[in-house]
Amino acid sequence: MGNKTQNYQVGSVVYMKMLKESGLTAHAQLGLILNRHLHAEIDENNFLQLLSKKYQLAPQLTPTSYFYPYFRDLVVDSYSSSKGLADDLLGRKIHLFRSYLDRQNISFIRNYHSPHLPPNATDLQRLLCYLQDNHLKADFKTGASFHNRYHDSFLYPHNMKVQLTRNSIRYTKNPARMIEFIINIDSGDFVSQWNVYHHTATGLIDSNPDHYSLNQLQQVANTESFNYGIPYGGRLVVGKYRHMHRQLDINQPPNSKIRRVAKDYWRFSQDYDHNGNYADLIKSPRDVIAWRKVPVNQRFSIYMDYVEYLRCHQIKNNGINAYFSVMPKYHQFCAHWKEGLL
Repeated sequence: MGNKTQNYQVGSVVYMKMLKESGLTAHAQLGLILNRHLHAEIDENNFLQLLSKKYQLAPQLTPTSYFYPYFRDLVVDSYSSSKGLADDLLGRKIHLFRSYLDRQNISFIRNYHSPHLPPNATDLQRLLCYLQDNHLKADFKTGASFHNRYHDSFLYPHNMKVQLTRNSIRYTKNPARMIEFIINIDSGDFVSQWNVYHHTATGLIDSNPDHYSLNQLQQVANTESFNYGIPYGGRLVVGKYRHMHRQLDINQPPNSKIRRVAKDYWRFSQDYDHNGNYADLIKSPRDVIAWRKVPVNQRFSIYMDYVEYLRCHQIKNNGINAYFSVMPKYHQFCAHWKEGLL
């Protein structure tokens, strides 16, 4: 009975065995999953609705499930032209489908239990515990400017990005930096579109942006986004995956209307080395501890000093904790630099 149920659970062991033995091309496998099984349809607001009453993403999928790198390869192998996912209707669906993969991983971490966790553990605590329990390494270094959007004036980052897994040299089924989580630095909670979406009377996701407040739209604008390509983030990208992050994840087909409205209102700041005031605070877990100790009424001033330090010294950003370790010396350096004494 259990195996029969898995037949209808996309990503389950039984489902993946049948998929691999189907003899279908990569593009045909993607069509089978989205069109024939999940009945994925784009609604009037360009939001992807999964209409199947029989098939669903397997509830038991973990962030390290074989399904994810397998699915990544199906996408990379099917959409390697310069058009990327804009090449056809299926590609547009695949672009929008990434949010459902995000939902699966958020749900898994939020339901992760371990004897090492307190009952009221935050999302970040659960994620770090999951990594430790499973001997996994995550990437904290990929830029998070697109996930720290503001409306009136930008003060300092409130969110951080974590991607799984940190690195891989595999030339096929590469799992590097696919799954990402956006986390509020202070609260340790996930920032996600799935925190605010609700259902209509017919059971579909309500995709009308007029039904959400501006604060809710901020989470939609800052949300995580599953990566079909591999982001560089200062790390290795091998073989066929080179340049695919830009082609599949950055140069996207149109987003849903709710995402477009959210991103039009909540804008991102340019990086400090591109005439902006944005610099990541978090490059490792110890940066979270360091920043949380800074009093709120001092954060803007300290952050702007941090940005100026990075600009004037022209060094790689290693996070706020590294800055604090050298701050007295380099405050003096920058003062002299600005006065033309160096």
